[in-house]
Amino acid sequence: MVQITTIIQNVLLTSLLASQCQGAAIAANCNNKVLPVDFQISYHDFIVDRDLADTNVAEDLTKRDHIKTNWKRRKNFYTTELKIGSKKKKVKVIVDTGSSDLWVPSPETKCLDGSKCRSEGTYSLDKSKTAKKLNDEFNIEYADDTTVSGTYVEDTVRIGKKTVSNQRFVVADKSSAKMGVLGIGLKDDEETKDNSTYDNFVYNLKKQGIIGKAGYSLYLPDKEKKSGQILFGGIDEDKYSGNLTKFKVSGDKLAVPLQSISFSGKDFKNDTDAIIDSGSKFTYLPRNVIEGISDSLNGSYSDKLGVYVVDCKNRGKKRGYVTFNFDKDTSIVAPLNHFVDRLKKIKDHVPDHEKNHCGLTILRSSSDHDGDARLGDNFLRSAYVSIDLEDKTVGLAQVKHTKHHSYKNL
Repeated sequence: MVQITTIIQNVLLTSLLASQCQGAAIAANCNNKVLPVDFQISYHDFIVDRDLADTNVAEDLTKRDHIKTNWKRRKNFYTTELKIGSKKKKVKVIVDTGSSDLWVPSPETKCLDGSKCRSEGTYSLDKSKTAKKLNDEFNIEYADDTTVSGTYVEDTVRIGKKTVSNQRFVVADKSSAKMGVLGIGLKDDEETKDNSTYDNFVYNLKKQGIIGKAGYSLYLPDKEKKSGQILFGGIDEDKYSGNLTKFKVSGDKLAVPLQSISFSGKDFKNDTDAIIDSGSKFTYLPRNVIEGISDSLNGSYSDKLGVYVVDCKNRGKKRGYVTFNFDKDTSIVAPLNHFVDRLKKIKDHVPDHEKNHCGLTILRSSSDHDGDARLGDNFLRSAYVSIDLEDKTVGLAQVKHTKHHSYKNL
């Protein structure tokens, strides 16, 4: 009788653990070395300068662009919370696929340009018993023109219920950024004075046995929802349909070969690599592609606003689909209404009589010669993306929106 009772108890315990593995929001999967972490999505406007006469310059400006008048740029923030040092100081950081270093502000950090850089939590090196100062300098300038300078240190970093020891990161001396950044890009993109590399946060998750492989996958919910999930070390097979096609990355950019865009029975050739840009709300494509889509919608380009103006009825559901065609016969289908919004949400200083008009949120890329396409948030809500930092591959599949999970190692 005791033996039967014990067997029943073991079966019940196994079932309970299995259900916990499937439902945990921030926990390692029982059968795989993965770490799911939820993040919050918010949008922030940056006022940048631009020369209206140069209509071929992209809205997504690089740090070297020199321009003349005010424009609004919408940037995504995917934020999560870290606990740092022996005091487990809570610091909210931006999860950024486009950079590779972790930095956080201290109580002494000088906030530039009214950035309020200390408002989301700070870390004090002197108050942590596990800290080690490295003295190596750090300087970075992001594409939105924000800058950060500081010094490298080592300390423990906790995310969810997992702790990474001896993590190298930066304590900022000066910052014009809104909050700290958790860069999860390639080692080649780390900002070190002598161009050396080190184990950034994702590589340390793997090195210390928390995940099985240095990489992650990205899941965004349907349009306008404010949370998503990054799965370190694995993929969630319940979150996509069809095959997850992998593309080899060259250089230090997480880019995939985009052949063409299809809309309304027409194909618009692209033939350039497109950067996966989780930091941008919008998508950027060459001029011929956007003109083709706009013409199909009877839209027109506004030199004054720098955007293709279209009828607001295209914001509704069932208005058609935009298909992104990649190499290896891989396509991602996205609803048209993901790429149409009111002008006042796209641009700054829109005249009152035009604020309720609509425009395409596919904007001109920075060069009509090399394409420099960027796939932002409005594309990523239709795609499931995996990034393998070790093998240098980016995987793409059609997203499947569901609350269920089925985790698997990369």
